[in-house]
Amino acid sequence: MTVRFCQEAPAEVAEWTTKFFDLEYIHHVATLIKKLFGIDSKIATSNSGYYVVYFGSTETVRWLLGMGLVFNKVKSQVNAPDWILSQKEYMKFFLKGFFDTDGSVYKLRFGIQLSFTNRSIPLLNSLRRCLFVLGFKPSIISCYHIYLTRRDDVSKFFREVGPANKKHRERFRLFHM
Repeated sequence: MTVRFCQEAPAEVAEWTTKFFDLEYIHHVATLIKKLFGIDSKIATSNSGYYVVYFGSTETVRWLLGMGLVFNKVKSQVNAPDWILSQKEYMKFFLKGFFDTDGSVYKLRFGIQLSFTNRSIPLLNSLRRCLFVLGFKPSIISCYHIYLTRRDDVSKFFREVGPANKKHRERFRLFHM
């Protein structure tokens, strides 16, 4: 997931992009923007086929920047804001959003594996810390990935964190049988 703010304009326009080609999930994001901020957004398709949600609101963009979002999370090597790490409920929402956009569900020979991928090492460290605090046993960070492989952890993640990404939920159901 990328939230990008147009730097040419005085913080008036933001775009939310996802590397997935999941139009249903993009509509979910647009609905959340409307629900949370009371502003309409537009959905477009990039030249490479990714979906993009655009919204314009100086006030909302400034608020998002104030909450810790940056122009480029990888280049800035961002960390999760302290307020997310302060409460378990916030950690669950952080994990849910991260997994919905930067996660994957894989079938292994003897089970299922969840993968969390990002090029920001501080962000991966925060993610790993959240997983530990919530009682999971994640792998070490390896080539910009963190994995959950234990059967109990995978089931608990879908039960307690409850990813919203339909593709991930369907793959979990398919592989979990």
